[in-house]
Amino acid sequence: MYLYKIVSESSLFKNFSGHVNSTQTIYDSTSQLPWIIIQLFVGFSMFFHKLGSMSLFGIVILFLWFCPVVYAAATEDPFPNIAFDVFSAFIESTFGPKISLSTVLMLLFSLNENTDLLNLHARSQNPQFRNEQKRDSSTWMNVLSKGIQKKLTAKKMKSLFTKEGRPEDVMGAEATELTSIKLNDFANFLGLNPCGPNGKILQKLYPISKASIESVLVLCPTSYKCMDASCQPRSLLMLTRVNEIPEVKLIKGTTIFKNVLVLSAYCPNSKCKTSYFVDHETYGPPNNRQKAYLSDANYLKVGQSVYVDRIFSNAVLNGIYSFHASTAAYSEFWTNSFGETHSVKIPRCQIWQTFIQESIRSISGQLEIAFETNNNPSIADLTNKAYNSLGEDGGIRLSDGHACSECTQDYKATADYAAQNEDPAAILGVDGDAPIPALAAPPLLDDLNLANAHGPNEIPNVASVTSKAPVKMIVMDGIVMGPTHCAALDCTGDLLNARGEAFCPTHVTQFGNKCRVVGCGNIKVAKTQACLDHQQEWSRHQQSRTKSTMSGVRRMLNHRNENLAWNPVVEHEVQPHDQDTPEVPRRNYFTPPRFYCIETICTPRGVVIAWKKFHKSESPTKILKFLKDTYFFEQV
Repeated sequence: MYLYKIVSESSLFKNFSGHVNSTQTIYDSTSQLPWIIIQLFVGFSMFFHKLGSMSLFGIVILFLWFCPVVYAAATEDPFPNIAFDVFSAFIESTFGPKISLSTVLMLLFSLNENTDLLNLHARSQNPQFRNEQKRDSSTWMNVLSKGIQKKLTAKKMKSLFTKEGRPEDVMGAEATELTSIKLNDFANFLGLNPCGPNGKILQKLYPISKASIESVLVLCPTSYKCMDASCQPRSLLMLTRVNEIPEVKLIKGTTIFKNVLVLSAYCPNSKCKTSYFVDHETYGPPNNRQKAYLSDANYLKVGQSVYVDRIFSNAVLNGIYSFHASTAAYSEFWTNSFGETHSVKIPRCQIWQTFIQESIRSISGQLEIAFETNNNPSIADLTNKAYNSLGEDGGIRLSDGHACSECTQDYKATADYAAQNEDPAAILGVDGDAPIPALAAPPLLDDLNLANAHGPNEIPNVASVTSKAPVKMIVMDGIVMGPTHCAALDCTGDLLNARGEAFCPTHVTQFGNKCRVVGCGNIKVAKTQACLDHQQEWSRHQQSRTKSTMSGVRRMLNHRNENLAWNPVVEHEVQPHDQDTPEVPRRNYFTPPRFYCIETICTPRGVVIAWKKFHKSESPTKILKFLKDTYFFEQV
C-alpha cells in the first residue's frame, strides 16, 4: 500500500511538471496570456490539494524533483580545425618567408598551451570601463613574446619578420612588441579569442584537447638488420602476421596510450632464424630457444598486453627503493594518481615484472654483460637467474670504483692528533670505567722508522709517504630485517613461495603430503599442514596468527621489541651478537625460521659495497669470511 502511494505521488509530480512544461511551450509559441493564467491556476490548485495528503517521503521527493541540476562544463576545447591551405596562406602573409616548420609549430603550441594567458589578454584588449584602454598588444602577450625571444636564436627570430618590417635588434623591446602583435593576430586566426565582435566575453577559453592530434604509435624492434655476428647484416622481415597484429596498452611516462600496434621481425637466413622483438631477441633451435634481454630497449613488456617505457620503469625502480614501498603500495599509488582518469588499473604483478625487467637491464647495461635465459621463463625463474648471473653473491660491482674525500684518504703512518690517554678503550667509551691495560702489541716497522726519522713529537710530512696506497674506510654492520628461509635442519634455501610455505622446493618434494609436525609421518589433512592426530596443534597455530582473533589483533598492533600491557612477561636470555643462536628443538614446520641479520659493507657516504645474509649470528669467523669473499685478501 505504501509503495502504491509513492508511485501515485511520483505520477502526480510528473503530470504537474508536464503541465508546467506544456504551459511554457504555449507561452513560447503564442501570446494567449489568459489561457496561461487559467492553466497555472488549475495546476497549482491540484498541486496544493495533493500536497496536504502527502507523506514526508513524498515531499522530499518533490523537493529533489524541482532542485536545479548542475551540469559539468566542458573542461577542454577542441583543437583548431583549419584547412591547411588557409593556414599556409596566413603564415606566409604574417611571418617572414624563411620561417621554418619547427618555429611555426612552436608558436602554434605556445598559444594552445597558454589559454589562461589568452583569456587575460583578450579581456585587456576589450575595455569595459572608463579607465581601461585598448592597445594593439598587452603586457600579458608581451610576456609570452619575451619568452619566445629567449627560446629562439637570433637567426630564427629574424624569420618571424619580413625584410621590410624587421627591427634592427630582433632581441630588443621593439621586436618584443611586434612579436606580440603577430601572436595576437595568430590567436585570432586560430579562434583562440573568447570575445565576440562587440568585445563581450562569449565563453572562457579552456585547455586545448590534443586527442585529434595524438600520434599513432607502433612498437618495433630497435634493430633494422640482422645483428648476429655469424650472419650477414640482412634486412629483417616482419614476423607478425598482417591480420594478427596485436593491439596493446602503452604507459609512456604518465600518459596512457591505447590500441598501440606491436610488430616483431626475423632474419630470413635459414641458418640464423634470429627473431627480434621490442625488448628482447631469441635465437637457437626450435626446441631450445634462448632469450637475450636488450639493455638499450625503449619499451618493456610487463603484461600480456601492457608495455611501459623506460621512464615509467625507472620511476618504479626509484620509487620502490627511495620510499621502501611494496609493489602493492606502488600499484595503488600509480592507479590513484594517473590510472583512474583513464579507467586503467595496473596490478601488483605488473609492477613487480617492471621492477625485475628494469633492474636486469640497468645492471647488465652498466656491467656490459649480455643477460640471457631460456625462452619464456617464469617470473620466479627469471629472478633466480638474474641474481645468479648479476648478483655476484651479494657483491655490488658498481660500487668498486667509489672514492671521495670522506671515504678515501692518503696513507699516514701516525695520526695528526692522538688523545693523551693510555687507555685505548676509553676513546671508544665502551670500557665502562673498568681498568684496561694499554696495547702491548709492538709497533710496525714502518712506524718505527718514521718515528726515528722525525723524532718522538714531530708529525711526519705526508709527502714522505706518498708511495703508500690510499686508505679506504668501510663500515660493516648488520641490519636485523629477518628474511625467512627453509625450515629444514641446516637449510637456508629460498622458500618455494611466501604464501604460507615453510620449505624450499627440494624439501617440499621430500616431505610431500606428510604431516609438518616433527617426527610424524602421517598424511596431512587436506587444506591443513597437520595430520588428523595433530589437528589441535594446527588449530592453535592458526588461532595465534589469524586477524579475526584477539591474539592476531595483538600480534598486528605490536611493534618490534615493544612491551604492552597485554603481553605476557617472558624472560629472554640476551644473545651476544658474536655467538650462535642456541638450538631450540622445533615441534613443527608450520612457519619458516628467519635469518639473524643481513650484514652490509658500506662506505661512510652510505654506498653499499656488498651484503650477505648471516644465519644465526655475527661471529668473527663469518665476518672474516665475508671480508675475504668480498676483497679476496689472502692474509685475512
